[in-house]
Amino acid sequence: MHKVSYIDKEIDFEVEENEVVFDALDNAGEKLPHGCLAGSCGACRIEIIEGSDNLKPASAIENNTIEAIVESYERKHGEGACQGKNIRLACRARVLGDIKFKSFK
Repeated sequence: MHKVSYIDKEIDFEVEENEVVFDALDNAGEKLPHGCLAGSCGACRIEIIEGSDNLKPASAIENNTIEAIVESYERKHGEGACQGKNIRLACRARVLGDIKFKSFK
């Protein structure tokens, strides 16, 4: 089991190896915004604060959606606004170790 910390809600919960962050959070009784749950809409975007290397690498679908999120965010907040941020989609990110995350708005 791995420890996942949702900083916005100040909760920690345990997840099984290879479990999807969104599903684990839902099982813990917490909800994130969501739409498609397939990695295309980007509604469940999160920022990994610690343990980014403890997630399976992003798929092509997830990477495409994250690129669109970054472009949109930087148009609104200025070029480089996402620099140093590790954005993932909770519906696609699979846990391999302990992580800490917060919502990315």
